Amino acid sequence: MGKIYQALIAGLIAAPLAGTIAAADVLSQIEERGAIRLGIRPDAPPFSYLTEAGEPAGLAVALCRSVVAAMARQLGRDGLDVRFVPVNARGRFDALITGRTDLHCGPASATLPRRETLDFSMLYFVDGAAAVVRPATYDSVKQIADGRIGVSAGTTTEGMVREMIDRGELDAALVTFQSHELGLRTLKRGRIDAYFGDSGIMRFQMQAMGLDDDLTLLPQTFSFEPYALVMKRGETRLRLAVDRALSGIYRSGKIYELIKQELGDYRLSPLGRAVYQIVGLPG
Repeated sequence: MGKIYQALIAGLIAAPLAGTIAAADVLSQIEERGAIRLGIRPDAPPFSYLTEAGEPAGLAVALCRSVVAAMARQLGRDGLDVRFVPVNARGRFDALITGRTDLHCGPASATLPRRETLDFSMLYFVDGAAAVVRPATYDSVKQIADGRIGVSAGTTTEGMVREMIDRGELDAALVTFQSHELGLRTLKRGRIDAYFGDSGIMRFQMQAMGLDDDLTLLPQTFSFEPYALVMKRGETRLRLAVDRALSGIYRSGKIYELIKQELGDYRLSPLGRAVYQIVGLPG
């Protein structure tokens, strides 16, 4: 009986330990493999996109590179291998939940419904949804009658526009697109009446596509979009490591260098600048 009792106790002790090892948190997995998998959007400039040479670029990508370098120092390593994983707006969060990516580096708004399945870092940018139209067509989207409005599928803007249509604030049918580029080109051809997207992305995308003379960004914003880096829910250690890195980037002022590097002469609003002064925490 003594041996049976000892074996039973050993088994009870080993079982939780085995479960802990099997369910190692993401930061431990990153440390073990010496590499981190960053989810990026190929089609969301100026925050996350691929250059003509196929290289990941954008403010969120540059910020994540700096975060990874700081995380490596926190882990006592010379560096971490960075593996970029392209994802689209609809599948970006599933990639985190299923373990294909460790951290999402793109324009992603931190919302309460999303926090049911995801964790977010401290904010890294503040934007708002706006409408793009063809010149001399509309001064306000309220003027659209029995029209068609485009939006990128799987975004918070899609949900916002659906609600505006349901409430009768927009007299239009919703058309979803897999990329902002496709939506804006469709707008230029006159097949939709307006296209909604976050204003910073729209402004950059129109310039990059040479559409500044063909399309107009209306001044009104319809939402508050607080961007954050995203990870699977419950990854407390990873979130702390990311926030510690972001706080250092904000306190040092490096964030303004990254913004100038990736966004050019973009002028931060007072609210946008205040974000970095408020959310950065003492080390």
